[in-house]
Amino acid sequence: MRFESSRQRGIVSPRATPMILAVGQRAFVHHPGDSTYPVAMTDDQGLPAAAAMRDGDEVEILAWRPRGSTGTRYRVRRPADGANGWLAATELRRTAVRPAPATSEAPSQPSPRYFDTGRPFGSRA
Repeated sequence: MRFESSRQRGIVSPRATPMILAVGQRAFVHHPGDSTYPVAMTDDQGLPAAAAMRDGDEVEILAWRPRGSTGTRYRVRRPADGANGWLAATELRRTAVRPAPATSEAPSQPSPRYFDTGRPFGSRA
């Protein structure tokens, strides 16, 4: 006889879907935050490269490298001057226009539940 657990499995919260770019695709540099500092590219060993990218620079994807928990890295080339190096997936976006910052909504107060009597649920007369 097989035992079936009546306990429901926990709900797994969905993770943010990572952006996936194809080799040969055009993308744009995305500087996380509002800083005016350039995005630093790295070489094959992970050391800072000579060139840096500004937010909104168009790049071409040359290669990609999965990195597990540290995130995917993309080898990019800036068509304007041929500068190339590696950038993290979080430092790239698909559109030239910077996405609007996500607005956080204030948590709403739970409303009391009423029956036909007009009293909150569970209250006594």
